[in-house]
Amino acid sequence: MDVMEVGSVPLEMGSITPCRVLGSMELIDEGETDHKIICISLSDPDASQIRSMEDLERVKPGTAARLVNWLKRYKTSDGKGENMLAQETPTTAREALDIIAETHQRWRMLCGKDNGTTGYGGTLPGTEGFYLDSPSCKGE
Repeated sequence: MDVMEVGSVPLEMGSITPCRVLGSMELIDEGETDHKIICISLSDPDASQIRSMEDLERVKPGTAARLVNWLKRYKTSDGKGENMLAQETPTTAREALDIIAETHQRWRMLCGKDNGTTGYGGTLPGTEGFYLDSPSCKGE
């Protein structure tokens, strides 16, 4: 999962920035879904007017089409073919938030932090006894 911030003020790559989720696009990368979450920084001058993908198109016409174009072609500079999208219409903010929640729960399970409330039974297949080696992902 990647996050694409569509505001008018450049952000430092990798920065932690409070954002509003607007929707998502689903790139098919080597046969697997790669979610691209679309958001706007809460500090962006247009953030008060943009709460959905529809608002984004109203305030910044053509943004969704430019995102589709970029997602399809951004790997071609490496000599690869065009990417495929599951659909060319972005998901809603609610659908994107559900994707984020599901992905976060899978991360918690991989880190050994699952509280047993998921339908996965507490571990992902093939991850028994495995914890990701990251400061925030050591078993609690």
